[in-house]
Amino acid sequence: MNFIKELLLQNKFKVIFFLCASIATSLLGVGVLAFINNYLLKMSEQSFMLVLAFSLMLVVFFASSVLVELALSVFGQNFIFKMQRRVVKQILDTAVLKIDQIGKAKLLASLTADVRTVSFGLLRFPDFIQSNILIICTSIYLCYLSPRVFLLCFCVIAFIFAINHIFMKKTYQYFKRSRDNDDALQNDYQNIIDGRKELTLNAFRAKFYYENDFEVNARAKKHNNTMSNVMQSLSSNWTNVSLLALVGLEFYFSLFYKWASFEDATTIALAIFFLRTPLFSMISTFPTLLMAKVALDKIENLDLTPYQSDFELDVFRGSWKSIHFKDVAFSYNDKFSLKPTTLDINKGELIFLIGKNGSGKSTFSMLLSGLVQPQEGAIYLDDILITKENLSLYRSLITAIFSDFHLFSQTLKDEDFAHEDQVKYWLEILELENKTTIENNALQITKLSTGQKKRLAMLIALLEERDMLILDEWAADQDPVFRKFFYLKLLPLLKQKGKTIFAISHDDAYFDMADRIFLAQNGLIRELKGENIKEIAKNVVEHF
Repeated sequence: MNFIKELLLQNKFKVIFFLCASIATSLLGVGVLAFINNYLLKMSEQSFMLVLAFSLMLVVFFASSVLVELALSVFGQNFIFKMQRRVVKQILDTAVLKIDQIGKAKLLASLTADVRTVSFGLLRFPDFIQSNILIICTSIYLCYLSPRVFLLCFCVIAFIFAINHIFMKKTYQYFKRSRDNDDALQNDYQNIIDGRKELTLNAFRAKFYYENDFEVNARAKKHNNTMSNVMQSLSSNWTNVSLLALVGLEFYFSLFYKWASFEDATTIALAIFFLRTPLFSMISTFPTLLMAKVALDKIENLDLTPYQSDFELDVFRGSWKSIHFKDVAFSYNDKFSLKPTTLDINKGELIFLIGKNGSGKSTFSMLLSGLVQPQEGAIYLDDILITKENLSLYRSLITAIFSDFHLFSQTLKDEDFAHEDQVKYWLEILELENKTTIENNALQITKLSTGQKKRLAMLIALLEERDMLILDEWAADQDPVFRKFFYLKLLPLLKQKGKTIFAISHDDAYFDMADRIFLAQNGLIRELKGENIKEIAKNVVEHF
């Protein structure tokens, strides 16, 4: 809701204009009723001028109503666009670990279902506002015609809304439960798609997951959606019948108790029928607005980083000699922590990191890349302490290919694209010239084997031309021939070009290519030292 308030404040003059235009349009509608009451109902003989005047009033009322609704619709679409930009930018600015904690399923549900729901709510909101204004203006006219009949209508309509409030409260509860079911179903869909091979191999597991996870959540959503529809149906039909009853009551009290003349009673009846459309519009909008409120709450409860419009596009232009870890420690939870680590990584070095699963390798690489920050200790670039203020500058030195990498197709180099000669050069080095093509500065073919996708990721990373390259088991999916090429040719070539390479690797046959080897063991990172670090590292790997 803070986002809505901010946008309203930013566009307060537009909002005031729309309100004034809606009031003017509503007064035109009341003017049509007044014209019927004062002239058409009392017309004793045919008058062409009266019919022409009435026709002109209808044309003006139609045109003004359409223009106001179109203007409000454009304003609503602008709201939606800004909200989409805001949420995506917040996700981009939120820390990697926080995104992992929120979970892919919840984020996707918010980006699809919640944003769409809020969009529908914002598109219906102009109708809601205009209907309210029209109801208020028409009510004032009813009060002018007959205060007692107006009081009767007010009491009956207030009673209608009181009952509707009960229905809407129940509807909101069912919407909220249904939205919770969406999170669970999104997770089910993700598991079914990602685990389709395992589920295909094991029909028992597929049946169990289908019946005990997916079907349970789908059935719960079906129930909640059905009940919300029941509440909406009760609400709309209750309103329809009650308004028809109100017309009968109004005629009864007007004619038998002389609360109004026959002409005024007829006009009031017309006004009630005239009010049916805005009343139904307003009441039918309630569920959409309630769903939008639930969706907005879901988005805000993601607890993303506060919105900032700008990107920190820093680029480190100077030279540096080393990255220094001083007593750096980090903990995910009580089950794992990276113990205080002190070490240096010098520019131009080729360093291997070895260690068992869960020993802290990935955590260390996340700290080194600047994707997470130390909870204790500090990281220095030469004598510069890395803080939140200069973190983006530090990250501009580094490119990485993680084990769970995502392949982007654009051949970017900072704010520009890589030169065509560079693209051609690395395509040949990585033996990809016959596997893909580059058009409009983007890869055109990416559906390749895992090993070849990793080569494409390497291409994209090298075209960024950054000082440090972090590789997480990059060679694991390469065939033996290209793996040998990677260690014996590519890494020395990159080192020759001045790259600092930090590679998580257990290919002990190539340990002698490293300048230094680090060992991750029980959350502690230390350098292996000795006369023959290759043999020491091989012995360590053999005992994993």
